[in-house]
Amino acid sequence: MIYTCTLNPSLDYYLEFEQPIVKGATNRSSYDGFRAGGKGINVSIVLNNLQIPSRALGFLGGFTKDYYIQLMQKYPKIQPSFTYVEGNTRINIKLHDGQNTDLNVKGPAITDANFSNLSMKASRLDDRDFFVFAGNLIAGTKEKVIEMLKETIANEVKVVLDTDTDVIKAVAPCSPFLVKLTQTELAKYAGREILDREQTILEAKAMHREGVRHVMIILDDRSQAIMVCDKGVYVSNIIREEAPLSTVGAGDSMTAGFITEYIVTRDPEESFRFAASCGSATVYVHGLADKDKIQDFFETSALLKLE
Repeated sequence: MIYTCTLNPSLDYYLEFEQPIVKGATNRSSYDGFRAGGKGINVSIVLNNLQIPSRALGFLGGFTKDYYIQLMQKYPKIQPSFTYVEGNTRINIKLHDGQNTDLNVKGPAITDANFSNLSMKASRLDDRDFFVFAGNLIAGTKEKVIEMLKETIANEVKVVLDTDTDVIKAVAPCSPFLVKLTQTELAKYAGREILDREQTILEAKAMHREGVRHVMIILDDRSQAIMVCDKGVYVSNIIREEAPLSTVGAGDSMTAGFITEYIVTRDPEESFRFAASCGSATVYVHGLADKDKIQDFFETSALLKLE
């Protein structure tokens, strides 16, 4: 089973405006709508679109909890398994008036009892399972998260990380299955500036030597992705010839795609090719890509092996 964990999910409230937003004035939107947000949730949604079941873990609470669960009911392959807290699940505002502006909320406080409930769920997983830990941390949880992830890896669970670089650095020697980062996040992990693709590859190889089995890096312009693993160094295009509609969710789509293909083939090269196809499909749709769109891109995808 695939488990995704989003500590701080959000109800994302999307507002679109036909004219540029004017500060200090009344602005009326041409569209508004809610979506269930969070990086781990995005991974589960793409898995759902690929007809792959997953269980969604994390924290939900307050008056927004029920509506969040209601929004997830349209994804039949996602099984909610959240830990309920007293505080309100945050509502993030996503503004679009020709450019994107995000207004993100801190989120609810998490008690020791809340986190113990989550850790207990993770402790039940074994070598048949994937555990995708994605998204930002909640204040005061870093050391608890590191301990939980180390114990989960020790149980031979295939742990996938797309989160705080301090957490990844602490867990890397334990051999997590996959780490997905952007170029900027990789620079933060390495503690040095990364200016080009060659430097990106060098730092990704260093992370692989530290213990990460598969390192997947998306260039900051989202044009390409790089993977380093035991079989070598690979690169694939994400953005094709046409201008992308939106790069939001491309990385989460890649995470879902890699796991989906790996379950079938156990081949990291083919898994990365499918992952890149999922990322490409998402940048050319509104929202997250569906199975048909992904398959179209997969049929025309190609990898370049650099080393």
